[in-house]
Amino acid sequence: MWTVTITRSKRLLLQDIYVNSTSSNTYPARNTDGCNTMFSDKITLRRWKIKNGDDCIATKANSTNILIEDMEFHDGQVVAIGSIGQYKGNFETIENVTVRNVVAYGSRYVGRIKTWTGEQIGYPPNGGGGGLGYVKNLSWDNVTIYEGTQPPIYVMQCITYNGVTGNCSTSLLDISDISFTNFRGTLEGKRVAYLQCSRSHGGCDNVRIENMDLTNVSVDPPVAATEYRCSNVNSPIGFTC
Repeated sequence: MWTVTITRSKRLLLQDIYVNSTSSNTYPARNTDGCNTMFSDKITLRRWKIKNGDDCIATKANSTNILIEDMEFHDGQVVAIGSIGQYKGNFETIENVTVRNVVAYGSRYVGRIKTWTGEQIGYPPNGGGGGLGYVKNLSWDNVTIYEGTQPPIYVMQCITYNGVTGNCSTSLLDISDISFTNFRGTLEGKRVAYLQCSRSHGGCDNVRIENMDLTNVSVDPPVAATEYRCSNVNSPIGFTC
């Protein structure tokens, strides 16, 4: 289960915290998030070290003004935005999230944005969709990656957990004003970013990716990781889809 949950809180500082939420047998650890925020404002997470197999930090519904800095992550999914949009007709936001000075070892993703589809499939907790709202003003800066196992930048508006493939173009959540800058390190693949934005709500706006110095070490000799896969990204800044 989630190690730390911050809910309905304001003006908190949590620093110098170690989290180890890993499996002690051959079965993978699931739902082992390090720290999640929801319905909270002005939260600072500083100098954490997290080892897990899921989201290290996740900002969920109605998280605003979140600062995540000077962090060390092992094996998990680093910082996730969401998921939001699971509850049909509910309006949710995530806004003003800053992630900076991060080191990630063997991690999947570094910045992952997750929204549910616009079509409700089943019912919560494991199904849902059709929620409303927006994700806005997010930044990741000064990130070092060692042997990342997936594209470090990942936007996906297709979330559904009810055994049915989600329609990625139906999500009703806006995504805008997102920046990823000054990433360096090694990946086990050629792709820097996977950006799957919803067509029905106009795509993603003002997405900036700059100063990527990433190396694909899955080939010999290693080569630069330079590939971007995009759907419905409007006028990308600093990169070409």
